[in-house]
Amino acid sequence: MCGRFVSTEDKEKIIKLFPNSEVLNYIHKSYNISPSNFVNIIYENNHNLLINTFSWSYSFFSKQNNVTQFVINARIETINNKYLFKESFIKRKCLIIANGYYEWKNINNQKQPYLISIPKNELLFFGGIWREEIRDNKKTNVACIITKEANEKLYYIHNRMPLIMSHNEGLDFLHDNENEFLHNNKSIIEDDLDFYPVSKIVNNPKNNDENCLKEISL
Repeated sequence: MCGRFVSTEDKEKIIKLFPNSEVLNYIHKSYNISPSNFVNIIYENNHNLLINTFSWSYSFFSKQNNVTQFVINARIETINNKYLFKESFIKRKCLIIANGYYEWKNINNQKQPYLISIPKNELLFFGGIWREEIRDNKKTNVACIITKEANEKLYYIHNRMPLIMSHNEGLDFLHDNENEFLHNNKSIIEDDLDFYPVSKIVNNPKNNDENCLKEISL
């Protein structure tokens, strides 16, 4: 599960890491990104490497509930079999620019948020997928974060985690025509991830400043 994350990297650094890319849009510094917000992503289109902002969530019409529902994560274990995700995974992979993410641990029937990142909030990338949807009669590009089973260290917090990558792994992922990441998806930077408790102010997406990142005592 990944339902909130942090993205505070300067555009200039991203351009240096991806010098052949074209910047279409870029949102600066968000400390509490929530579903449906715009997120900074890197993707290929017609052999061009692009940096852009897409809305975070896929939508689909649920015949069972007769309503439109939204999905923000895609499990890597089933992504190649699910109708909603399969074509995107084969044709439209992307990298979502991040500096960490929030996860909630159940402690005495209370949910305590933690910030999970590479100290101190170093740049990393989430593996993702994207597609074009029609929303409110307009074409909208949307993205979804790929998740996997949490590693032994992070299992203390939650049993799922985003598919994270370094810069070089991210480039490999974008060009992964054989879908090797389905079977070999442990990043070289996973062991560098650490976590600490943060204030419950992050529970409200309207709270979006550096205070969201501050460690608290339990």
